[in-house]
Amino acid sequence: MKNEKAFKESMVTLSELFDKPLSKLLFEIYWKALDPFTDEECKRAFNELALSSKFFPKPADFIEILRGGRKEDQAARAWIKVVETVRRVGNYQSVQFDDPVIHSVFKFWGGWPVTADWRDDELKWKQREFEKLYSIMVRNDSHPAYLPGTCEIDNAARGFDIKTDIVKIGFEGKTAQRQIAAGG
Repeated sequence: MKNEKAFKESMVTLSELFDKPLSKLLFEIYWKALDPFTDEECKRAFNELALSSKFFPKPADFIEILRGGRKEDQAARAWIKVVETVRRVGNYQSVQFDDPVIHSVFKFWGGWPVTADWRDDELKWKQREFEKLYSIMVRNDSHPAYLPGTCEIDNAARGFDIKTDIVKIGFEGKTAQRQIAAGG
C-alpha cells in the first residue's frame, strides 16, 4: 500500500469499529505488512475484514486475504486453473502459471506431460492428491519457473535447441497492475 492517508483512514475506521486503540507502533507494523500490495488490493482487504471479522484483524488476517485466502482455498483455485489449462492448452505446450507452487506439484508428479494420462473419472482423486501436495509445496522457498511441455522435452531429448513459446496462465492484467502501482 502506498497511499498513507487512505491507510490511516482505514485503520482508524477499523479501530473505531472494533473499539481498539491504535498506537504508533501498531500503525507501523500494519503499514509494513501491507507495503507489498497495491492500494486497491488493500482497500478490498480492509472492507472484507471490516464486514467479516469478529475481532480486530491481525496483520496475518490481511496477508491471508491479500494472498488469496486460506491455503485450502488457494489449492482449490489452483486446481481449477490446472484443469482449465489441461482442457484449453493440453500437455504439448510449455506453460507458466502465475502461481509457481503449481510448478512444484507437477515437478513432483513427473512434469506437465503427465496430464496426457488423466482420465475424467480420475479427476476427483487427482484433485485430492494435488491439494495435499500443494499445501506441502506452498512452504517451499523456490519453485520451477515454468513447466516444459511434451514438445520442448522431446526436442531437448533429440538435441534440438528449439525454443517453444511458453503459454502464460493467470497473468492477464497483472503486469499492468504492477506498473500502475509502481508509478510506471
